Amino acid sequence: MFLTKNTKSNFVILQSAAIAVTVLQSVMKIVIADLLRNLQQFISRHCGQDLQSRRKAFIKRQQRLRSKPVMAGIVFLFCAALFLGGCSANMSKYYGDLRKDITNKDYKAAAKLVENQKSEYGEKNSLMFYLDSGAVNYYDANFENSKKSFEIAKRVFDERYTKSISAGAASMIFNDSTMPYYGENFERAYITVFQSLNFISQGGDNEAAVEARQVDTLFKFFTSEKGSYTEDAFIRYFMGLVYENAGYLNDAHISYSLALSAYGRDGSRKFGPPQDLIDDAYTSALRLKMNDKAASVKNLYPSAKSNIIPSGSGELIIVDFNGIIPEKIETIFEIAFTQALLYVNASNVDDNDMRAYQNAKSAGLSAFSSDYIKVSFPKYKPIKHTVNSFSVDSKHGGAKSYLASDLGDIAQNTLSAQIAKIYAKTIARAVIKYIAGKQASDQVKKSSGSGWGMLAQIAANTFNSLSETADLRAWNTLPENILMARLFLPQGRNTITIKYIGANGAVVGSEAMLIDIKANKKNFLILKTPS
Repeated sequence: MFLTKNTKSNFVILQSAAIAVTVLQSVMKIVIADLLRNLQQFISRHCGQDLQSRRKAFIKRQQRLRSKPVMAGIVFLFCAALFLGGCSANMSKYYGDLRKDITNKDYKAAAKLVENQKSEYGEKNSLMFYLDSGAVNYYDANFENSKKSFEIAKRVFDERYTKSISAGAASMIFNDSTMPYYGENFERAYITVFQSLNFISQGGDNEAAVEARQVDTLFKFFTSEKGSYTEDAFIRYFMGLVYENAGYLNDAHISYSLALSAYGRDGSRKFGPPQDLIDDAYTSALRLKMNDKAASVKNLYPSAKSNIIPSGSGELIIVDFNGIIPEKIETIFEIAFTQALLYVNASNVDDNDMRAYQNAKSAGLSAFSSDYIKVSFPKYKPIKHTVNSFSVDSKHGGAKSYLASDLGDIAQNTLSAQIAKIYAKTIARAVIKYIAGKQASDQVKKSSGSGWGMLAQIAANTFNSLSETADLRAWNTLPENILMARLFLPQGRNTITIKYIGANGAVVGSEAMLIDIKANKKNFLILKTPS
């Protein structure tokens, strides 16, 4: 009944499932040879001391298995499942370590950790590597390395998008993590924010404006796709500031107007347009002598006022990348039964210890069940942080921060828009594995006896339990949200004090900074409050 809710999408998935069941046996020989070869390489790289002797022993075992196709298939199922599960656990631990470095503001250690992990990302996850590398290098103020990583990430995004529609055969046998990571539309869009700041930090206001123009192209494309993410109010707002800082006032006004519209029409937003944005749209219209548009803004937002930078002063714009974006975890459902037992279980897997326990339990349960089905879906788990807002003070005035973007909300909405398709595909994959396992064990039983048939069923069940994992990949080094504050300060050096405020309104930290303000310019100060 569930599979009929999204008819068009689910028809394609079920059609793929039917094809997969038909061709599974014919492609298994090729898959086995390839997996055994990959497993041999994996053992050589990762299994510790005395690698050559292990390699020779593995080759001998492989040669023996070629003469025993039944056992070869059984060993393949065990090895493939363990191989896939082990890689997932390694990345989970790695991201835990990376988040600790970011939380401790040890960005050099974070950048080094990402670089050292490059081979573990692998080619299929190379996009994640370049996204993470770009972000942590930006946090470390290594703007040149950050720019290089983000430019490669853009290229990988564009190259992989054209392949994503036709990809997915392996994911119907193993899991979605076997496919290359294609990224989400909002992740592609937020690259432009980081790249703009990279250029601004190096004095490249015009280069930052080029990134703003890329945003226009991206959102036109996203709109043509009719997906869930087609606009972003904060990015439009931020790019308006970038345009204005580079002297493109007309482009800035257009971007401000689009931002106002996006804040207003996005029903998932928990906040409206910031007063600063309203003032920007109003002031830019006045400066362009577009009095009718200025009047329209004033009519919609009576609080609109002119915010022209005073003579001899500049504007300080503080952007705080606050917290760490929620992490994806697994929600697992299992059904196992024998002649005397029916077992149903649902659980969340959100750390390495829980993952190890769940894998061991699932493998044991599946081995002693005549029939076994497991499905696993992704969900987001928020990462706790202590800073909810901040205030900035100076002898020339102060300001309080406001929420400009909720990336955690954007990520959750993106997943929610995809979840029906994920459910349908995951259930179809479970059906494929179940049918293929039953057919294989029945054939083995007929050709090689009941003992081998039982062993084949155990192998198939174990493969199903360990290979079925949710796709938890994402750009994990993004902030949870973005806070902003703006104020005018006189040209030259100014001392400011920033106070960080927790959920209960208490000050949880503070710091004083000496900053240099350029007259008649927007001066950007970027903060990172991870915890």
